[in-house]
Amino acid sequence: MTIAERRARREYDRLNPWRPMSEAKPDGTVSELLFNDLAGDFPAETCRYFLDPDGSWYRVDPPGKVWPWPSPMNWRPAFAKLTPERRHYLKKQADAQ
Repeated sequence: MTIAERRARREYDRLNPWRPMSEAKPDGTVSELLFNDLAGDFPAETCRYFLDPDGSWYRVDPPGKVWPWPSPMNWRPAFAKLTPERRHYLKKQADAQ
């Protein structure tokens, strides 16, 4: 990682701080999740997720459901929202797998 990339990442982290899971709302906001495992905390940088009204998190691409382990610790918005139709489609795709 170059110095410029590291500075850009720090600025992004400053503008978009991680939030506790209790603040997440199932309004279709596309989010990033921070997971925790035995080795420590790790962000899933390549994936985006959304929270369903039933309390389940779903991955946007490729469609999939976030299972209880590893469980997300924190989240932050990615400044986009999915329409209800798109969320329904992604849920159907995830459940079909």
